[in-house]
Amino acid sequence: MKKVFDVSLVLSPDMVTWPGEPGPRIDPLRRIAKGDSANVSLVTFGDHTGTHVDPPIHFIEGGNTVDRLPIASLVGPCRVLEFKGGGHVSGKWLDDAHVPSGTERLLFKTRNSARWADPTAPFTRDFSSIDASAAAWCIAHGVRLVGVDYLSIEPQGPEKAGYPVHHTLLGANVVIIEGLDLRAVAAGEYDLVCAPIKLKDGDGAPARVFLIER
Repeated sequence: MKKVFDVSLVLSPDMVTWPGEPGPRIDPLRRIAKGDSANVSLVTFGDHTGTHVDPPIHFIEGGNTVDRLPIASLVGPCRVLEFKGGGHVSGKWLDDAHVPSGTERLLFKTRNSARWADPTAPFTRDFSSIDASAAAWCIAHGVRLVGVDYLSIEPQGPEKAGYPVHHTLLGANVVIIEGLDLRAVAAGEYDLVCAPIKLKDGDGAPARVFLIER
């Protein structure tokens, strides 16, 4: 039987979130212990909480929304690349990684994944991601989905001016997954299943993401 990896974060009130965005809130609405027939809760969270998907409209006004993302981009063969060390993935690094021609989905495992051993650890801007040259490389090579293992695909610091990574990828209708937990996953080939919540006209949505051994 093929092994299945759940690479999504658990949504909880004390989880790390992007600064200024509150964590999930889970409030009881009905409880069996109080005489109700069933347990029901009210859940409130930002649409970019935890493991989530960025559709084009997140940065491009009038762009595609999360409920209209093509399933063909969200499900299919995927390659996990491991980027060791600091800094960010560049186009040159991708050239040297010898990614097979025709690869349509790329997930990047970096030093960030180790942080998910404590999902309540304070937010940090010292995370690895992909830079603008890597985003351009993905477009040039026909990549349809890119995933990273922290809360943003955009490097922090001077190079984020104008958000070139988001604009390059989303402008080409490439789906972005942020907040993946890739600790248990080795570099290699998998089948990806990414299922974002189908929010009408949503500019993002938490997602359950699975990787299946090939």
